[in-house]
Amino acid sequence: MIEFSTQKTEESNWKIIVYLTAAVLAVSAALLFAYARYQKNNPPPASSGPVVIPGMLRPGDPDFEYYKNRIRLENVKASLGINFAQNRIAIIDGIISNEGDRKLEALEMHIALYDAFNKLSKERIATPLRPGVGANRPMEPLEKRPFTVFIEPIEQLWNPKRLEIELTGLKYQ
Repeated sequence: MIEFSTQKTEESNWKIIVYLTAAVLAVSAALLFAYARYQKNNPPPASSGPVVIPGMLRPGDPDFEYYKNRIRLENVKASLGINFAQNRIAIIDGIISNEGDRKLEALEMHIALYDAFNKLSKERIATPLRPGVGANRPMEPLEKRPFTVFIEPIEQLWNPKRLEIELTGLKYQ
């Protein structure tokens, strides 16, 4: 009679264990390498804080004061919106007009919102025009470009009719 034996030698069991361990280590090393490479190529997500742009001119600088008078914000309006999380948000939009003779690379503004009792409700520093975002090119002289800024969350008594915008940073060529 023929007998089939399912017993393997101890030596073949060790070979299988060694091969499986090597394969798991190789796959783990490849995944770790790919993850590290992915992290290096992707910038971190944008924060809610102000954007730092090298060479930005600030109030008090004579060049800032000179060119600030050549930037106009036109048709600025505030409206109320609801985001996907069902939170109330303020949507501020308008048109940036570069009425100067130089290319405008970046524009930073301080936005203040008030409630129905004229008390400060919310503040934000926004950079609607900056290198690498949007049209990805500076504004040419006499060019107009739309902008939109979202501010969240907004309280129930927010007054969209009272809005203050101040230019706090410029960078031009």
